[in-house]
Amino acid sequence: MKLERYFLAGLAALLPLLVTLWILAWVYRQALWLFGGLLDLLGLSIPPGLEPLVPLFGIALAVMLVVLFGMLVSNWVGRRTVEALERAFELVPLVGDIYRAVKQITRGLFGKSELQFSRAALIEYPRRGSYALCFVVQPVAGRLPPLPEGHVVVVVPTSPVPASGFLLVVPESELIPLEIGVDDAIRFVVSVGFLLPEPAPKRRLS
Repeated sequence: MKLERYFLAGLAALLPLLVTLWILAWVYRQALWLFGGLLDLLGLSIPPGLEPLVPLFGIALAVMLVVLFGMLVSNWVGRRTVEALERAFELVPLVGDIYRAVKQITRGLFGKSELQFSRAALIEYPRRGSYALCFVVQPVAGRLPPLPEGHVVVVVPTSPVPASGFLLVVPESELIPLEIGVDDAIRFVVSVGFLLPEPAPKRRLS
């Protein structure tokens, strides 16, 4: 039915906008609450005319704190401090697991992977007609005898934490190359398939 199709099309167009607006409204309310509470602790009051602008100052302050923390962890002292905190977290049961999972997700979305893969590809796994995304690590090159030449080491990641994947040694001829970067493939895995890479623009023949 056309009505059903129009409804689904409208829902698909409106849902991302509504979710984004809801997140922005939530950030605005939280910033108002936090910044207002900070002013109360300092014994200050918000002028009535400036109250709508207070959350903007709170958001700007939060951004500045994140930038300052980034500058801190970019030097030797900051890195050693963060590493000490990480070791303390990992000593606590459950807390260490949560921290490692969140760290992998944030590095997959915003940073670089700790492992340097050469490229992303697909392999037919775990059955015929089903495909799994994998990252090519390196060719075997006769270093695993009696395995013949032409095999490569790949890592099949699991969602949403790619570091918990498993290793396979497969014939290179069975790999299906993907025209996407490793970072895009990691984001695809971390988002559980929601962040599909953008299609590459088609080249025009001159």
